[in-house]
Amino acid sequence: MTLTLIVSKPRLPKGHDAQRDSLRTNLINNLKAPTVQLPVFDLKEVPAALGQLRDQLSLNAAERIRIIVFVSPSALEFGLKAIGPWPSNAFCGVMGRQSAHLAALLGVPKDRIIAPSMEGNEESEDSQGLFNLLTARFAAANCNITVCKGPRGRQEFAVQLRDRGFDVEELEIYDRIEIDQDADMCRHVVDLGRNAVLWITSSETITSLDRQMARHVMNKLADFRQECTVLVTHPRIRAKCLELGYTNVQDVATGIQSVLDWFEQHQHKTTNTKSDMTNQSNPAAESTTSVTAGKVDQAAPVNPTSGLVKVSFALSLISIALLIALVIAGKNQIEQTRVAFGERIQRDTTLLNVLKDQVKDSSDIYKDLKTRFDMMEENQKEAAAQRDALQEIYNKLLINRAEVSLSEIQQLVSIAKRQLFLLGNVKGAILALSQASDLLSSSEKPSLIRLKTAIDKDLADVKALPNVDLLPLAVSLDSVINSVDTLPMLSGPDATTDMTLDQYTDKATPKESAKDAANPSVAKSQGSGFNQDLQLVWQKVKDGAALAWHDIKGLIQITRVKTPEAFLISTQQANDVRNVLRLSLLNARISLLSRHSDLLQADLDRSDKMLDTYFDTKAVQVQRAKAVIADLRDAQLNLTVPELQGTSAALALAVAAEGDKK
Repeated sequence: MTLTLIVSKPRLPKGHDAQRDSLRTNLINNLKAPTVQLPVFDLKEVPAALGQLRDQLSLNAAERIRIIVFVSPSALEFGLKAIGPWPSNAFCGVMGRQSAHLAALLGVPKDRIIAPSMEGNEESEDSQGLFNLLTARFAAANCNITVCKGPRGRQEFAVQLRDRGFDVEELEIYDRIEIDQDADMCRHVVDLGRNAVLWITSSETITSLDRQMARHVMNKLADFRQECTVLVTHPRIRAKCLELGYTNVQDVATGIQSVLDWFEQHQHKTTNTKSDMTNQSNPAAESTTSVTAGKVDQAAPVNPTSGLVKVSFALSLISIALLIALVIAGKNQIEQTRVAFGERIQRDTTLLNVLKDQVKDSSDIYKDLKTRFDMMEENQKEAAAQRDALQEIYNKLLINRAEVSLSEIQQLVSIAKRQLFLLGNVKGAILALSQASDLLSSSEKPSLIRLKTAIDKDLADVKALPNVDLLPLAVSLDSVINSVDTLPMLSGPDATTDMTLDQYTDKATPKESAKDAANPSVAKSQGSGFNQDLQLVWQKVKDGAALAWHDIKGLIQITRVKTPEAFLISTQQANDVRNVLRLSLLNARISLLSRHSDLLQADLDRSDKMLDTYFDTKAVQVQRAKAVIADLRDAQLNLTVPELQGTSAALALAVAAEGDKK
């Protein structure tokens, strides 16, 4: 069985060949298996983000350590092509050995490269390994870290760094554009079946590739998902593959060497399996060969010395072969153990991060619940205090329910006076006096009976006053104030015109003259021959000029105004006029609610004069505003209100009588 590697790494634009050359040199040339190049995305650089990266590296920040992290080989190549020579004051962080080798090829000094599985460290080749290196080597307070990535890439890495206290900025320096796959290529890949090995480096890659193969070869895709092998570099990619239905998903480390190691291990297992099957299927041939060899040896003369030499040589070869097999097996076992250990550490780290997030969320929820519980306790205490106070008041009212409190009567009379004299609110005064009369209705004291009689008399006088409802007038005035900005002005283009210049001159249209000139009888009466033709031509010229002048006069609009200066105001002056009108109407509203008739009339006169002077009085909005002003003029605000002298005198006597009893 010959396996075929499907390389789905994205395609970079022209001029970015370092990653492509490294892939060809280290993988395709060393891999003893056919490969198929199947890029799923075209990568496109983002100039604005690359320019921002160059600006950051050009800043001189000697007191802080600057680290530029590239989360993928593509981000590394885009970034280093844009930066140019690597600055001496910055470190380059990458995710593994392959990216570190690529960074060195692109000109980054080796002492400035930070990568897992390099320089003797045992960290896994992923974002968690780089995170462990950064936190162990640098202090968070003295570092500025810029994470260069593609769209939606390695977001949890930046979050981990921020949680540890690092100053982190993320830059999306390239974008992905999905490639429309060829139908024949998709069919070729699916036809490989169990011989296909997909090398997937991102969850977006397997999602897009599966969607496009479903569009072209939907009938074979289910079997392909069950038969093919998928090599993934991250648990998130593995989860996505399993979600799409791929069953044979195997984890490998980041980088080209991990793919080569996987193929070597798989080929070694395949070779051993074939050898075992061959040995088991040919036991008779081996026995026949042994018997034949025995017969030949019996027939030939025996030389003891040569036999010992042959046996020693055979034992040496067998020992060497066993030693080589042990070395290869040990190396494979060590590599498998390392990969398994790295995967386990990665899974444990991911689980630990999830547990940390859950603990943090639980802590936030606990704090929120504790805060709410404390607030509920405070509210309960406050409610209990209010309940006790209300209970005490209610008990006092039950004890003295037959007695009328003079203080309540005084307060109600005072409210009636304020509503009547200060605000002119007749309804409010009637309501306060009626409530005072109701409180006194059950009293049998002589002083309180006299007080109730005085209140009823004054209440009758107040009810006799005309009730002017100012609320509808105030609402209408508010609508006019809000429409000031939309009122058409005489100086504006939307002003109503009276007539055109042609209508103003009131002359006959030149079309009638042209008809007369075209009348043959008229033309004959004017002469004959050359003079007649000349007169006809001249008449046509005159008629054409008259018709043109008639059309020109039709374009000129005439508006009759009493104040010509209203047409000469500028835009700024027009805004000032609207603001002055709005202020005058607001003053009128205040005067209306305060029942100041003189001030209201002055404000209304000023507003009406401004409408007649500067605004188009033929417009519907202006006419409506003038109608509201006219309604306000008719409002009756000057009322002769009773002074409530009888109520005040009776209340004073009742208070004095109550004081004498005490």
